[in-house]
Amino acid sequence: MIKFKTMLGLAIFTFSMTVSANVTMEMMQMKRQFNLLTQADTQQSFIDASDKFIEISKQAQAKMPDSLVDEPERFKGYQQAMQEMIDLAAQAKILAEQGKLDEAKTVAQQLDNFRKIYHKEYK
Repeated sequence: MIKFKTMLGLAIFTFSMTVSANVTMEMMQMKRQFNLLTQADTQQSFIDASDKFIEISKQAQAKMPDSLVDEPERFKGYQQAMQEMIDLAAQAKILAEQGKLDEAKTVAQQLDNFRKIYHKEYK
């Protein structure tokens, strides 16, 4: 019975360490893509940056920030916050695809507001 409990404990620990991969790299990449979004001067450069932003955001969404390791119940809130950012970036991309670059940039600017709010909560 002790062996079983030990093995179960090790399995849970290993799983939690895998899931709690650091999202620092993704956050830096998201910031870079955000800058490219707001500075885009062509429709295509905006679309490319939004595609990359969404891709990186999805990667970050799948990882638990180190700050939540001791509070795994908050991970769902973090994932929802990331989904809101992904949805907003997708909305901006649609506007850019319709040739509405200025409107797309305005929507994309809201990503920074989300970042400031959620960064404080999930840092």
